[in-house]
Amino acid sequence: MAKKIFLIKTKWWFGIIPILFSILLGYYLINSFNQKIEKTYPESKISYQSSHAEASSSAKPTATPAASIKPVVNLPPKISGSFGVPILTYHFVANNPNPQDIARDSLEVTPDKFEAQMDYLSSHGYTPISLDTLFAIFSKQTSAPAKPIVLTFDDGYIDFYTTVYPILTRFNFHAVSFIPTGLIGTSYYMNWGQIREIAQSGLVTFEDHTVSHANLAGLSYDQALKQMTDSKNELQSQTGYPVNFIAYPYGISNSLVQQAATVAGFVGGVGTWYGKADGIYMNMPRIKVSGYWAIEEFASRI
Repeated sequence: MAKKIFLIKTKWWFGIIPILFSILLGYYLINSFNQKIEKTYPESKISYQSSHAEASSSAKPTATPAASIKPVVNLPPKISGSFGVPILTYHFVANNPNPQDIARDSLEVTPDKFEAQMDYLSSHGYTPISLDTLFAIFSKQTSAPAKPIVLTFDDGYIDFYTTVYPILTRFNFHAVSFIPTGLIGTSYYMNWGQIREIAQSGLVTFEDHTVSHANLAGLSYDQALKQMTDSKNELQSQTGYPVNFIAYPYGISNSLVQQAATVAGFVGGVGTWYGKADGIYMNMPRIKVSGYWAIEEFASRI
């Protein structure tokens, strides 16, 4: 019985040995072939390493495809001030036509509340100014009023013409409206005739908000630059004055977007992160006015 077990084990080893020999021989031949190739074409190894590195890097989240990245442009240095100025952000100033649309409530201020807020600013000595005036103040080209504040309105909705503009006129308040040029004249938005009418009053300056309200950080450098330059040129053509500032849609930007904004000719940009502006730079903070705020909350934020 023991002899039979021994013979079985011996046959098993004799069966394995040819397989191991074939594996080792194959490894030797492949390795020799690769070494020969690398000696004959040394660039083949470098090319593989480069491709591997590119594949690894492409797995990481990037805002802009590598092929579209332009040489780094130094962003303009921050023009610092010695105090902070609140830049308020509004979207809708209207009564929500759909009470089920709860999400809109956070972006909407009713006309009554908006008028009460403007009355508060007037009675407490605030002076609404444009972003161009803010630039002049921080660059020491002009003196600041006692309580400067900037009123900004995003997206160019029709209620800016029907509701906001008449209230601003009544208080003689300046404001800034950020316009997505490709949406003008469509549903819910002002048309160019209304924008030109308001611009001629001198109370409102219209600034850039891209062509299609695009998430610029999700585009290539070239696409982001085109969104900004095309909208800037159209807005300047319609209003007849230089457009110097941009509000990044959704408040989203990164270093490449800000670089593109600089190349497009903007001197400053605004996001939606909370705070007061203490200078002019490419991503200034703003204070989003909530429709849920009572006047006391509004007063405490500015």
